[in-house]
Amino acid sequence: MRSLFAIFILIFISTTAETQDLSSIKFDPGQIKGTEGFFRVGKSTEGQWWFLDAENKPFFYRGICAVNRAGTAGGRRANPGPYAPTIDKKYNYQASPDAFVKACSDKLHQLNFNAWGAWATEEFFNKDVPFTEIIEFFKEGPFLPSVNGKQGLPDIFHPDWLVAADKKTRALCFPLRNSKLLIGYFTDNEIGFGKTDDFGLDLGFTAGQFDFALLRLLMGMNAGEPAADFAWNFLLNRYHNSFTELSDAWKVQIGSKDDIRKLNESKTAITGKAFNSDAQAFVERYAQRYFELAHKLIRRYDPNHLILGCRFGTPPPTYVLNAIKPWTDVISGNNYQPILYERYDTVYQYTGMPILIGEFSWNTDLYKKVPLASEANNPLSMKNRMFERGKTTLLRTALHPGIVGYTWYRWVQGTCTERKFYDGIVNYGDSLEMHSAELQQLNPALERARIKAATYRWEGLPAVNGEFTLFFEHLRPEWNQFLRFTIVDSKPAGTLNGWKMNGKVLKYSNKKDVFTIKIEVNFDDASAVNKIYEGGKGIYDLTLTRKGEKFYGSFKGTYNGKPVSGKTKAFFFPELK
Repeated sequence: MRSLFAIFILIFISTTAETQDLSSIKFDPGQIKGTEGFFRVGKSTEGQWWFLDAENKPFFYRGICAVNRAGTAGGRRANPGPYAPTIDKKYNYQASPDAFVKACSDKLHQLNFNAWGAWATEEFFNKDVPFTEIIEFFKEGPFLPSVNGKQGLPDIFHPDWLVAADKKTRALCFPLRNSKLLIGYFTDNEIGFGKTDDFGLDLGFTAGQFDFALLRLLMGMNAGEPAADFAWNFLLNRYHNSFTELSDAWKVQIGSKDDIRKLNESKTAITGKAFNSDAQAFVERYAQRYFELAHKLIRRYDPNHLILGCRFGTPPPTYVLNAIKPWTDVISGNNYQPILYERYDTVYQYTGMPILIGEFSWNTDLYKKVPLASEANNPLSMKNRMFERGKTTLLRTALHPGIVGYTWYRWVQGTCTERKFYDGIVNYGDSLEMHSAELQQLNPALERARIKAATYRWEGLPAVNGEFTLFFEHLRPEWNQFLRFTIVDSKPAGTLNGWKMNGKVLKYSNKKDVFTIKIEVNFDDASAVNKIYEGGKGIYDLTLTRKGEKFYGSFKGTYNGKPVSGKTKAFFFPELK
């Protein structure tokens, strides 16, 4: 079977007379966000989101993170690493950064990237490359208390935090307000908004590694603290200012505000179901306040540029998406898994908002160590498997109507070998690394694929040749990793593979978009934090109904002889001819 990447390159995105160019993309004026004359984001009449540059041309973002002399994430905050001495010597950086900036820009254009991602430093701004800025509001104090010994969340209720955040926003945003090359602002990177329950709380004081739910934490602060007042007002408004109603709902005696502090000191568990729903609602309220304040601060000093979100580390829950929707133009998220399309499709289906992938690399175990289905008779090296799966992942991403681009992580790391791969585009000696040749070929193909996907309607192609991705609630207790298998001439081919899993398709049929599939899965032993998963075997029967590229249904089966069942979801990516 031909490789999936070759199928995309040779068939779907081949440069033929049929292939359209960017001028063919038309936009609905009512679906454009931003200020005219600057970077904006818009939805085309064919249903795809795109960036629009200052000259109103569609722009599919292909960026690189952490381009700076220090050679590390953190940009202006970063301490110089082993890359800095090379740059100082090679480009005489201390005299002027211009030669270094030009050399980086030349490499960027050579490799067919078109933007600087987060943590590019100021010397790269307003030159010949579109860029982003990251504000990092979560780095500003004062901070909320924490029982786990780590730095807490920012106290966004405190007047001193507002002063610090305002000062930082003015310093970063005001000078860039008229830039034609600035795409927009990230507010932060891979932040969280506190826990919604006390699961994992160590009641015996021995580990000390878990925090309380955010609501409980703030309620235990000293009376008169703005955050404590906000939390108590939020909660008592839900219970008609009645401690009796609150006590009944939480299944714990609370007669005054001091009682929460005592419960926290004793690490007493709160078992009422209402506690978890209240705690979740409060996290949503905290997140909503954060996004609203970030929006107002940025708009105070720059009314022209897009707000790109906070670069989620993983697709967030719906209550956080509820909080972000009114206050950002683009949702940004990072991804290091080969199910990029599938993971962020859930975000898009819920919000309908454009999505920018803030970090991406194919140098992770899910790319390198899980065999492709097509490898049964022709095993690949770990490097070639990584490239094969990685390029296919990005090409699929370009087909998604909501995803407006991706950012490679990162600019510089150590020298790659056959046994050890790093993420860098260049190494500490400033020479191009192993990923660069693959990305140079791939980057133009992404834009061509996106243009053609606007009218090709690949989602409804018959499931004759292509690849399935299967998701389960739990194939065995607490285990929900995905599986993949290929279809050739309407029949399963090769093996069924996933993380610490392999198997085969025992039966496969479809009638009028209803698919019945029977699979056998062999599990290897696996470990997670404080958890060991023993191996075994599962047999599962799936029934799926197709809706475009997605399938919804349920499964029943056994794991080591014990019955299991639940919901399942699948995606199908056909060979695009």
